[in-house]
Amino acid sequence: MAACTLVGLAASSGVPLFVRHAGPGKPPAYALIGSLNGVHVFGESHGVTLCSTRTKNASFTWRTYHDSIRLVLIRGSEVVADSCDSRLLDLMFASLVLLLGLDNLTSGTNIERLKRDIRPSYLLLDKLLSRAVNSSDNLGFSHLTGCAECVIPPDQHILQSELEKYAEGVDSSCACVMMNGQVVSGTRSFWSLSHMELVLLPLLVATNTFTVARDLPIYLPDKSPNVPFRMLVVKLTGHVYAITLCGPTPTLTEIIRLASSSWAPVYQVLESITTLLPWNIAPGLLSQIDHSVIGLLLVNYDHKKCVSCVHLSEESRSPPLNTAKKSAALEAVYRSVIGPLLQPPAVPPDDFPSRLHPDHVPLESYVSTDSYKVYVMQSSPYHLLILYPPALPIQIARKVTLRTLAIFTKGKIPKL
Repeated sequence: MAACTLVGLAASSGVPLFVRHAGPGKPPAYALIGSLNGVHVFGESHGVTLCSTRTKNASFTWRTYHDSIRLVLIRGSEVVADSCDSRLLDLMFASLVLLLGLDNLTSGTNIERLKRDIRPSYLLLDKLLSRAVNSSDNLGFSHLTGCAECVIPPDQHILQSELEKYAEGVDSSCACVMMNGQVVSGTRSFWSLSHMELVLLPLLVATNTFTVARDLPIYLPDKSPNVPFRMLVVKLTGHVYAITLCGPTPTLTEIIRLASSSWAPVYQVLESITTLLPWNIAPGLLSQIDHSVIGLLLVNYDHKKCVSCVHLSEESRSPPLNTAKKSAALEAVYRSVIGPLLQPPAVPPDDFPSRLHPDHVPLESYVSTDSYKVYVMQSSPYHLLILYPPALPIQIARKVTLRTLAIFTKGKIPKL
């Protein structure tokens, strides 16, 4: 597992605000961080903006936000800085805005107070860093795809209907049901949130431990960066939560009472959702997937949704990959293929790289190594990445990928 460090600095003075680290080893010393910031300041004084740099032992990605906060992402030398790292830094800054508000974050002159105010964001920042190093405790792809990670339940229409009634009862148009930081169902207003907000809100819920309910003030980084909402989270079952974004009313006590009465009739449906773990896919769909598939990632950019599964059994003579290695393989292929080779079918995160001639737009690609094969297929608005054992012939992998894409996308109602 590679190491990854996030450094936050006051852009004007270079004073370190925080250092967060994930993976083996220790974070850089403050003296080294100051020297690195000096390199950035030197470039700025000569009209040069330093975006990324690389040394023998590490790669660095730099971003300055609102001439106030400078973030530096430091990775081991085995990882080359790319546009995914820039988007990760955008998510890191948006995490700070989510909990502090933009004005509070960028207009403060008291550095010591700003350091204290940032501390509640550490859990969310650490979760994103854990994703970046493929920690087995925080597997996921939303930080890469810019889309909310979802579960595909068998009774989607029942949950959607109950959620709409619940949202109307609490006078909120923006509501969703989540399980383990993954969206099970959401209202239309919820899905109208920006890509960044849809990535961060489930992660925020997953980083907080709730007994029964929680009332959290949050700022929406794109929709409302300076005026807070109340995020009301109510536990429905052991792993399932109802989340609403509200104004001053109702009270948390009223929310708890309403949630109990609203969701009681479908309690068995809520309980059945937990049986989808860790596959995230309804059994009816899962049973149709070919046995050669050992992992997959499906992204629908138009709907801002993605679903992944790295817990499929591996039936081959090759040494099996654990879930962390499967996740790392899919991430590595996503970083190297999506954007640099396959054009995004819609407009996900704003800075998707595009280096191809407009008349040459490939739709398929594959990567083959000694440990695995990954076949990538684009069919607007979808990207599908499927992980296979290394011995599977590539022509078979292509046929299975086509069939798997049809399983999720064909029919009157797409599954994602």
